[in-house]
Amino acid sequence: MRALLAAGFCLGNDEAYYYTYALYPALSHFDHPPMVGWAIQLFSLNLTLGSEFFIRLAAVGAGTANTWLMYCIGKQLRDELTGWYAALLYTASTYGFIIIGVFILPDAPQSVFWLAAILLLLKAFGGEIDAIAKRRFLLASVMMGFAFLSKYTTAYLWLGMMIYILAYDRKWLRTQAFYLAHLLMALLFLPVLVWNAQNNFVSFLFHSARVEPVPAIFTPDYFLTEVLGEALYTNPVNLVLIILALVALVSRKLKTVKPETRLLVWSGLPLVVTFLLVSVSRRTLPHWNGAGYLTLLPLAALWLRSRTAVKMPVAIKSSLAFITLLISLSVAQVMTGFFPFEKYIRESKGKGSADYSLEVYGWRQLRKEFIPLAVKYEKSGLMPVNSPIVSYRWFPAANFSYYAARGTGRYVMAAGDTSAIHKYAWINEVHGGFRLNSDAWYITSSRDFCDPGTLPNIYFEKILPPDTINILRMGNKAYSFYVYRLMNLQSKRQ
Repeated sequence: MRALLAAGFCLGNDEAYYYTYALYPALSHFDHPPMVGWAIQLFSLNLTLGSEFFIRLAAVGAGTANTWLMYCIGKQLRDELTGWYAALLYTASTYGFIIIGVFILPDAPQSVFWLAAILLLLKAFGGEIDAIAKRRFLLASVMMGFAFLSKYTTAYLWLGMMIYILAYDRKWLRTQAFYLAHLLMALLFLPVLVWNAQNNFVSFLFHSARVEPVPAIFTPDYFLTEVLGEALYTNPVNLVLIILALVALVSRKLKTVKPETRLLVWSGLPLVVTFLLVSVSRRTLPHWNGAGYLTLLPLAALWLRSRTAVKMPVAIKSSLAFITLLISLSVAQVMTGFFPFEKYIRESKGKGSADYSLEVYGWRQLRKEFIPLAVKYEKSGLMPVNSPIVSYRWFPAANFSYYAARGTGRYVMAAGDTSAIHKYAWINEVHGGFRLNSDAWYITSSRDFCDPGTLPNIYFEKILPPDTINILRMGNKAYSFYVYRLMNLQSKRQ
């Protein structure tokens, strides 16, 4: 099912952006470490296989690997039935099944390495520190290093490990393996450090600013959105089970718990709490602490196992029913637009801006119509061959890189500050920057309209009236793209 979903829909904004990580590989990137780009390159044979399915194949594979890892973690905590519960709860998780099991995000490779490290640490801790335990600990450090190469929030996994060792298993501090493990992690993370050192540590500064506490009044909209988003992403049934498991663990009502089970709490809960606190005054996204909830899911399975031994408890059936309903409604909305969002939510930008399902719909139609349109103008001499496409923000620039420029000889550049165009500040340099007296294409949509005359830092002598590409869904216009020709660049940012 995940493979069918991966093949069936257009890339989302973030996914198209991470496609540029593979298209323009580097030691690291403005937003994230490089692993997601490497994963796309690997599973698409360095973009030789360029369809959405192959761009997302690493995520589909991650979902499969994670289901197995969840089973193994649950089995390690108690028995095979606990593992079975953990695997099913993972399958019922919106974050696990869809967000990182279909969509290609940094969370997808991170989750595999994160869960593999958790499993290896659980096997290494709680007993004698023999040669086998040390090997598992070192291998866990390698997995953690790869997780750091995927996403910076892996720091919470390291924090959980350190808290566990310092609080419950300090004899690890007297082993060479402990220090060798940290050396391995540092070496694996070295590409990110080198890139940041070469670029004024821009990535670290960007993310620190996103979570830095600010002296602001409590913002209920942000907090409520985060709480509801986390409930949806975790699955409301799963979330209730996690809370019940944590309460039972703290009150010591959860019996037959191995000491190393505390590792799950210290690795998962601080990450969850951090972004709940940040959301009090800042806008956050519910997948930012998704790895924390994944880490707590085996605890929910363990709590459920302490109360029942049936193969399919009612709670798990309910959880699976929720994810099935959610997927069915989401697919139906994307394909048909049956729910009229525009009747209940004001379309802030223009036609289609109220319906978020359109983020993964219509881009193939744009590609199908824009390419022959561009060729027509080029053949008639009204546009230079392979003129670049100009945009004003990292998305939709990334969407145009994949759907309008891929395989055509054209490329996409973005005008604006780094805070707005992100990696495109470096992509612009790859293509030599904006050239005076050159022409360019400019595409914008009714969902996120931006007048080409307001492009920051650059000015074109003439902007010709746009061609309109209407995106149809079930025979009705869902939204539109406007294709402008920008003639004779007269100024650019130095």
